[in-house]
Amino acid sequence: MADPYFSVDYQAQVNLVPLAEGESVPAEDALEAEIPAPFKLISEVTRIDTNNARLLRNLDEHATELVEVINQQSRKIDLVLSYVLAGQDTPEHRYQTQTLGGGGFTFVSRQPLTEGTTVRVKLFLPELSVALYGYGEVHAAPEPGHYRCDFTAIREQDRDALIRASLQLQAKQLKARAERRAQQDTPSSS
Repeated sequence: MADPYFSVDYQAQVNLVPLAEGESVPAEDALEAEIPAPFKLISEVTRIDTNNARLLRNLDEHATELVEVINQQSRKIDLVLSYVLAGQDTPEHRYQTQTLGGGGFTFVSRQPLTEGTTVRVKLFLPELSVALYGYGEVHAAPEPGHYRCDFTAIREQDRDALIRASLQLQAKQLKARAERRAQQDTPSSS
């Protein structure tokens, strides 16, 4: 079955921790209780930032300085949260995504992974103010050493944040590609 979510090429840091024997994916309410505080905090900050961005778009052109101050304050909070989230990263379980989207992500592993392994997922996108904690299932991709992790349990608000981040990333990539194409099409002046 095809993934119903859009994916974008992007390298992000992710921790994948296989569940111990006897451990299982928690129910929705147990998942909420299990999520570490820094992941809940960044989710709430992202929600507030999204709401603020919507409000700021409605301000007229005379409020540009106010908008700039608010954006700088938001950036300071993002920097502090990135530092706090760094404490949630475990290097021995660290991988880099190749693609990501609302349904999961792809990654490469030097060590072979068992098909269908259930993993605890910590995904970090500090530059986009997104971090999520949840569970996924690992599946081998056709190319050796390449895998796909499908989310099996994440909060919907985290999935929404990841979808928005994916769309932002795609927009940036498309803009960069258009700029490169425009530069190639422009005759160089000699």
